[in-house]
Amino acid sequence: MHPKFKPPYLGVAYYPEDWDKAEIDFDIAKMKEAGINVARIGEFAWHKMEPHPGCYDFGWLHEVVDKLGAAGIGVVLGTPTATPPRWLTVAHPEVLLLYNDGRVNHGGRRHCCSNQPLYLEASYAITEAMAKEFADDENVIGWQLDNEIYENGIGCLCEKCQERFIRHLRKKFGTIENLNAAWNLNLFSQAYDRFEDIPLPVNAWVNPHHLMEWKMSQNQGHIDFMHAQADILHKYVKVPVGTDTMPKGGFDYRELNSKLDIIQYNHYNIPENLHETCFWFDALRPLKDVPFWNTETATCWNGSEFTDQSIKPENFCYVNSWLPLVMGAEANMYWLWRTHWAGHELVHGSVLDSSGRPQHIWGEVQKTAADFQKAGDFLNATKVKADIAVHFTSLNYYMWESQPIVADTQYQPRMYTDFYRPLIDLGLRPDIVDYAQPLEGYKVVFSPMMMNLTEKGLSERIRKWVADGGTWIVGPLTDIRNENGTKFANKPFGMLEELVGESWLYGIPDMVGNVTAAWSDGEEFAGNRYYQVFEADSDALVSITGGHSAINGKAIVLKKAYGKGQIIILGSFPSYKDMQKLYKLVLADAGVPTCRTPDGNIMVSPREGNGRRGMMLAEYANKGGRFCLDEPMTDVLTGRTFEGEIELKPYEVLVLEA
Repeated sequence: MHPKFKPPYLGVAYYPEDWDKAEIDFDIAKMKEAGINVARIGEFAWHKMEPHPGCYDFGWLHEVVDKLGAAGIGVVLGTPTATPPRWLTVAHPEVLLLYNDGRVNHGGRRHCCSNQPLYLEASYAITEAMAKEFADDENVIGWQLDNEIYENGIGCLCEKCQERFIRHLRKKFGTIENLNAAWNLNLFSQAYDRFEDIPLPVNAWVNPHHLMEWKMSQNQGHIDFMHAQADILHKYVKVPVGTDTMPKGGFDYRELNSKLDIIQYNHYNIPENLHETCFWFDALRPLKDVPFWNTETATCWNGSEFTDQSIKPENFCYVNSWLPLVMGAEANMYWLWRTHWAGHELVHGSVLDSSGRPQHIWGEVQKTAADFQKAGDFLNATKVKADIAVHFTSLNYYMWESQPIVADTQYQPRMYTDFYRPLIDLGLRPDIVDYAQPLEGYKVVFSPMMMNLTEKGLSERIRKWVADGGTWIVGPLTDIRNENGTKFANKPFGMLEELVGESWLYGIPDMVGNVTAAWSDGEEFAGNRYYQVFEADSDALVSITGGHSAINGKAIVLKKAYGKGQIIILGSFPSYKDMQKLYKLVLADAGVPTCRTPDGNIMVSPREGNGRRGMMLAEYANKGGRFCLDEPMTDVLTGRTFEGEIELKPYEVLVLEA
């Protein structure tokens, strides 16, 4: 914990370089009035910090940092490498990102290439200059590297990116013969004689393995760039270093954050999909044993030159500000403090408008700030506790992106709607885990849409965990590809048939509802998109009732014993109702209660630590909801004691301690 500034933090992104010096004191006074205790600054101010190559001006930045600190507002300093100055791109246009139509562009952000040596040299120089300048500044609570760095579509197609891609393939495959064999390049006469002959992935019909490896190479370039900046900062600074990320499933967030001290995350979700950002909070939390920071979210609406959003319901800002802390963060920060007066994003939501007047959500911001402080001791003492893990990995994201199997079956959206939402609406708190997360301590692990399970020895760790007594829900379409994204040539699964002693008979796509099925108790099962068909036996939970004589009566959901544990094979994409029924059956066997939220709509987050325990409840759907307490608890925010079934108002938050 920082010696001068104590979480929880309610922060803002602030751009003092945009404003006359006379406005700074006004802004800081209004921040104090709002209850803001952290400001993120500097992330786009490269030209003001270094107006000419090698000529640094940090005097203005020191003045702002000192004034913020004197007002009790900690500072997160951003390295400005997402916006290289024009003097750099004029002198060296090769540092600009090369689009697939041959364009380069100066004037936005992240319009630069993370593999270009001259860009890296200039970036490392400004990073080191900032680190030396602010290394011992007591007002700086942390650092943010760059801004929202990720592979965007095909990424950059410059010569240096192609060189990196070739190095990536050489390292992975060793020889061109190995690559040709791994990708089955006898097909369509695609085989290459040399690595250098492999083209950029810009054709209309790119080999899916080629495309997957290209995107992984692009993201690894960004990761290496962030790690190099972190290495520089760590030579000088003692406060946490992170980089503000976005919900992009292709990024290996474990690898990205392996050299960073704190995980930072930005989101701009709206009432209709607020649960999706909670998916990411559940995914970030297990990566490091420290609270994460939600570094950006909107107070009201998003927009640049225009907005396509409407006013949010009352108290949406309040619950949206609370959700990161409910899920394990110690900070929520708004983008932005004061709307820009010229240039980009002139209609984006903020705390103050460009004239300095508070937006309509001012009261919600002040209430959030006050309530954060009331709950601070409980939040700082406890951590979120999860009994359930759900797998989601970057490698599988890229496999689904390059070969989605059937239409409308993208990995990330399906995870949100088909598997995550039915689970959290039962009042459960899962960890969303990657290939490396230890499984010990979880009662149930669910691996949906995990085409590949062999990454970093995951399959063997799952095998041992189940044998030792775990309950594993697996599927749909899990364990069907190797790490190159190709099928297993002599079997449909990597290990699943061996574990359960059952064979996959057929794989049946169905986008229109031709296949019908039923649970073993006779209730209809509404599967869709794809059916993995198994021979029927006494372990079938769901069987096909119609669609074709060859599959009628066959099983699509099976429950099998393995060692001391059990495996449930889910062979189709269930409806919301059916997924909840399966969860209830499986979790009841595992001793996990599932019916404490009769209405859904409530994020439930058990917490414990330092001899204290309780839970946080947040109604996130603006409908209200009920929750059944197992014991009396007291709300830290109001002092009220609750027991039995309680009702939450729309967007209400309770911080309950036993």
